[in-house]
Amino acid sequence: MKKIIALIKPNAPLIYFVDQINRKHSIHTVIIEDKNLGRLSLLNKIKRSVALDSRAPVNPQVLAKIKSRELAELYTTIFGEGWLDIDASMKILYCKNISDPEVEEFLGREKPDLLLDHGTSIVKNRIIENAPLALNLYWGLSPYYRGTHCTEWALINWDPRNIGVTIHRLAKKIDGGDVLCQAQVEPEPHDTVESINMKLSREGTRILIQALALWVNDQKLQYFKQDHSAGYLTLNRQWSRELRQVIKNIEADRGIARMLDKPARREYLPIVEI
Repeated sequence: MKKIIALIKPNAPLIYFVDQINRKHSIHTVIIEDKNLGRLSLLNKIKRSVALDSRAPVNPQVLAKIKSRELAELYTTIFGEGWLDIDASMKILYCKNISDPEVEEFLGREKPDLLLDHGTSIVKNRIIENAPLALNLYWGLSPYYRGTHCTEWALINWDPRNIGVTIHRLAKKIDGGDVLCQAQVEPEPHDTVESINMKLSREGTRILIQALALWVNDQKLQYFKQDHSAGYLTLNRQWSRELRQVIKNIEADRGIARMLDKPARREYLPIVEI
């Protein structure tokens, strides 16, 4: 059996990601990037307990921060119960940073066939090089939207038809590796950035499972080089309080409904599909 190791943070969509993949293709270990190494503060424990109420798993392997009951209901609407915890068959390793030396040493010993990353900080080359294949799921359609806050930038550009998710090979360049597959997720009028991104994790997990069905049977996967001139890369330092307010205004003022009716770009840009 091929050895798969997943790299995530302890967030609801990422827990769903590994849980769903493990149901189809067994995951050996989940490496979780968390500065608190799996511990929640008393305040966050109370918030989680109130948000989950009777749904809270007993002795969960992974404790995700849940800020409110409304968010918990959103996660359940989109993910079902798959976000509450991960299967006990998966081993857990916590680290403060995904590129820490202990992660590199662990991967060097385990020699995984595949690394799957979703939602961590930038994965350094010395981590990527420990597996013959390393794939990343991120919220954005490469090469059109790369980097951070891709859903927000698409909304700011009044471009709802080109919000999506990309599975690509991890590479030195941020979100710059060859693309394996993608899916577009057109928002609904009532959506928010949070709900859109949850749908992106769900769709990205779905198409990645399809790709892995080929990979585990030794069928060749086809990758496509990105033309980075077709889009742009946005970084955290380009994000600001003013831009966050623009997004809040869009969400509060039926902006998504209006842009769906009259988008700035009417065409669906070409994507890579399985």
